[in-house]
Amino acid sequence: MLKGKDGIVYVDNPKERLGSVQNWNIDEQADTVAGWGMGDTSETAFTTISRFTGSAEVYLDFADASDDVSVGDVLPLELYPGGETTGSGYFSGTILVTGISRSGAKDGIPSATINFRNSSGVLSKGTVA
Repeated sequence: MLKGKDGIVYVDNPKERLGSVQNWNIDEQADTVAGWGMGDTSETAFTTISRFTGSAEVYLDFADASDDVSVGDVLPLELYPGGETTGSGYFSGTILVTGISRSGAKDGIPSATINFRNSSGVLSKGTVA
């Protein structure tokens, strides 16, 4: 069973660990095309171009690697949902940072949300050796 508290997010090359990650998400999508011919009783569909988008929320920390991330950066990304132990799964890809939002409240910890999409290529899935 994976535990979110064990998750790790790396960016950049050489890779730097983002500190105080609160959550992240990845959404994989693909365009579809459908068609049919005369006499067919159903359409046939297939995917064409794929992409992924996502975000990572971190506590705002000017000494953390997350503070070095800027809109427009193209960076390698690695997400380890349950940590880096042997046999654990992870996701990787190259991202384009599309936005960063920052917020704070008098009764909370200031945070930043880094929004991204794939820069090139697809989201890969791997296993820690």
